[in-house]
Amino acid sequence: MSKNQQLVLDIGNTNTKYGYFEANVLKYSGICTHWSKDEWASFHQKAPFTIIFVSKMEASIKQTLSLFPQSCDVAFIDDTTKYPFTTNYDDINSLGVDRRAALSGVLTTHPKKPVLVIDAGSCITYDYINADAHHEGGAISPGRVMRYNAMHVFTANLPLLDPIDKLPEIGTSTSSSMSLGVEAGIIYEVHAQIKAFAQKFGDFTIILTGGDSNFLIKNIKCTIFADAELILIGLQNLLTFNIFHEK
Repeated sequence: MSKNQQLVLDIGNTNTKYGYFEANVLKYSGICTHWSKDEWASFHQKAPFTIIFVSKMEASIKQTLSLFPQSCDVAFIDDTTKYPFTTNYDDINSLGVDRRAALSGVLTTHPKKPVLVIDAGSCITYDYINADAHHEGGAISPGRVMRYNAMHVFTANLPLLDPIDKLPEIGTSTSSSMSLGVEAGIIYEVHAQIKAFAQKFGDFTIILTGGDSNFLIKNIKCTIFADAELILIGLQNLLTFNIFHEK
C-alpha cells in the first residue's frame, strides 16, 4: 500500500482540523469536527488517503476513526513517536502535542534556521528552536478566551465577554476596561517575550500560528510570518519521519 497519500488530524480543544497530503504537498485542509460517514466517503473519493495520522487519541476521535475505510492504516502520537528535533525538556512527551507538531512544522517550512514559534490558541505558547533543530524551551500563558473566562468565573460581578478586534484607547466602562486589559495585555506580553528571546538567542524568524494569529499579526509591531497550516505540516512531517525510521 502506498503511503504517499496521507491524512493528518489535528485534534483541538474545540475543533478537529484535517490536512490531506499527496507526495508531501498539502492539497486540502479544513475543519471536519462533525463530518458524517457519507461526508468522509465523499472526501475519500476526492482525496484517497491510505494512512491517517492523529495528533492525539481521545474518546471522541475513536468514533471518527470508525467512519474511515477499513483499508486505511492509522497511527497517532504516543510515547514511541520519534522526533526530527532534540529538546531541553526533561521528557519530550510532557511537551504539548501542538508544540511538538509546530516545531516539526518549522523544520519543513524554515529548515536550518532559528525560529520562535508563537501558537495563539486556548493558551499562548512560545517555543524557540535553533538552526541545529534543538528546542531550547519556551513559555505558556493563558489565551484570549481563557483570560476573559477567568475574570468572569473568579469574580462576583464581571461579565463574560468575547474577544474584540478593535482596542479602545482607554476603558470607560467595565466591559471596555476588561477588553483593554485582556487585549492590550496580550500584545504587551508578546512584545516582551519576543524581546526576551532575542536578548538570549539573537536574531530569529518569528512564526505565528493558532486561532488568534490574525488578531496578533495586526497588532505586533515587528516582522512576523503567519502560518495557519503549521501544525498540519508538522504532523505530516512527523508521520513521514516515523515511516522512514520504521525501515
